[in-house]
Amino acid sequence: MVSRTFTKIAGRVAAAAVAALSAVVVTAPSASAADQEFIYSGQDYGYAGATFDWAGRGSVRNIDLLVSDWGCDAKPVYAYFLFYNGSLHPDTTPTRRYDHSGCDKEDYSSYNDLTWSISGDSITYMGVVVCRDAANGPCKVGGLSGRNPYA
Repeated sequence: MVSRTFTKIAGRVAAAAVAALSAVVVTAPSASAADQEFIYSGQDYGYAGATFDWAGRGSVRNIDLLVSDWGCDAKPVYAYFLFYNGSLHPDTTPTRRYDHSGCDKEDYSSYNDLTWSISGDSITYMGVVVCRDAANGPCKVGGLSGRNPYA
């Protein structure tokens, strides 16, 4: 009789555990609730780094961008964003965001709460590009973000 009672209790505990785990799986955060993305490009002449949130197929929000001029060359640096659309073709944002501090890693310019969106397509990946404002650049893109979970 003890083994029969034990079997019933063990069965109830197992059923309760399955129900509890099911509740955890149902309430687990979705891909859209992912942590902020971080992208950057660091070169000898400057740095650009940004955090952002994916907001949909073709949009990002809460972009916080930091641009820092490290060169001692009297040429400012600027940053812009590179993105890949749904067909994985690269494109860029039109606005250059500058830092004129020069020769100083402690000074920087920050641009906060920016947004970017495109219509009729998706943004699959994002990267940030840092450039020296000179006749031939240079410009360098850092690593790309993770894939947009909405795309």
